[in-house]
Amino acid sequence: MDELAELAERVASRSGRREKVALVASYLSALGDEDLGRAIRFLSGRPFGPRDPRRLAVGHVSLREAVTAASGWDAETVTLSIREVGDIGEAIGLLMRGKTAERPLSLAEAESLYRELARRRGAVEKEELLRECFLRYRPLTLKYFVKVITGDLRIGLHEKMLLEAVAAACGVKPDALRAAAERTGDPAEAALAARHGRLEQISTRLFRPLDFMLARPIASAREVPDPENWLVEDKYDGIRAQAHVAAGRAALFSRGLADVTQAFPDLAAALERLPGSAVLDGEVVAWREGRALPFTALQQRLARKAVPLFLPLEAPAAYVAYDLLLRDGRELMELPIEERRAELERLLAGHDEPLLVAPQRQATDQDELVRLFAEARARGNEGLVLKRRGSRYEAGRRGGAWLKWKQPLATLDVVITAAEQGHGKRATLLSDYTFAVRSGDRFVNVGKAYSGLTDQEIRELTERLRALATARAGPILLVRPEIVLEVAFDGVQKSQRHESGYALRFPRIVRWRRDKRPEDVDSLERVRQIWEASLSSPGRSPSR
Repeated sequence: MDELAELAERVASRSGRREKVALVASYLSALGDEDLGRAIRFLSGRPFGPRDPRRLAVGHVSLREAVTAASGWDAETVTLSIREVGDIGEAIGLLMRGKTAERPLSLAEAESLYRELARRRGAVEKEELLRECFLRYRPLTLKYFVKVITGDLRIGLHEKMLLEAVAAACGVKPDALRAAAERTGDPAEAALAARHGRLEQISTRLFRPLDFMLARPIASAREVPDPENWLVEDKYDGIRAQAHVAAGRAALFSRGLADVTQAFPDLAAALERLPGSAVLDGEVVAWREGRALPFTALQQRLARKAVPLFLPLEAPAAYVAYDLLLRDGRELMELPIEERRAELERLLAGHDEPLLVAPQRQATDQDELVRLFAEARARGNEGLVLKRRGSRYEAGRRGGAWLKWKQPLATLDVVITAAEQGHGKRATLLSDYTFAVRSGDRFVNVGKAYSGLTDQEIRELTERLRALATARAGPILLVRPEIVLEVAFDGVQKSQRHESGYALRFPRIVRWRRDKRPEDVDSLERVRQIWEASLSSPGRSPSR
């Protein structure tokens, strides 16, 4: 871990892509097999492999409490240091200078510590182990040990560059390694196969989910200058799900690669009847009378350890398939989308609800795209997904081969009640805002947003919010409710997290309403009306 920390410092100090890749490749090539896997995971900001169910469950508060206890610095100094540095890993490395035993830490020992952190229950137990670590190891090593916990090394080494370095270290072509990493879902496993000449033996495995291909968001049809080169599908308001089927067995995996089969026994039963083996990509949606229902209708089926027998009747679901990645042992991801689609239609031919194939449409110009978007909204769906003709399936990537265009359900005027510092270039600015609506003579929170404002607006807001501060709760700055924002969102859902009882889904800032006062913001009743309207009229957007 010490050498990895030194490598990370060197990589962070370089600006050139080639130099970064060469440094990492040189480091990786000198490692043994087990350390190679560990190093790739840690450089990816992961303590464990992508299929490992263990989670550290260590938050910034525990890290702050542990370094306060270990360093001898008072809590105020520690909090100020973390806030000013903008990265808790770097801050801990600085706070522990001259205060540790400077012992070496190997990659294997670091892995054992992460496992122990995951095993311990409760913040107190975790903080005690962290305090011991902070007193034991070198400050630079602690910096990156903590960065792996927080999930981001911030050294300018993105996933594609890391894969290039792995390929160079293992003596294989980057495209071959990338394809293998997509199939296995684990770059470390692909690296070991490459090192030992077994890359061609890596294949997609049933009941082991792959990363999903992602779509790049667009705001209007104007961003698609060549509509005739795209296939068009509705964007559904459900749960992205990968279905694995073989020999009468079926499993559903969520976008986070979690097994969610138990929440949808009715869908699993339908999938089990499919012939042969297959891996499908699609969406689980609430479904009734031939149309998708809002996401709120699906919520009651989630986060349940067991689904009551009556629930599939009260909240029926469907699996809308739109891609096929594996069929009877044959990988299809490298095939053009048209060929994958044809295979999918053959697989599901003759099947009806709850197994559906997403209808596919075409547009010749931007006006026709606008019409298709309006029709998708009228069907109760979020908008459109556009897929470039001839494109392959790129697992885990958000390239330009898929585009998504959706429209906010509505907008609300809200007031900022709290703010937090951002990350990266915004680490010293207040860029994450908790916001509220009116409830009688007070304000109740309904969400949090961090995107939509310019850098200049964020700098100006930071000064204003610091002047409006009334208290601090850890990293959160509580402020007088005076600054009004207009926020867009995709839906409203019930929430126990907020006193209001509601939370906005995917909120983003439309603009800073300098022309409005706190008393002008929308009411909790308005939020309730939007929620009720989404339940009763899934095809309509509430009027503003």
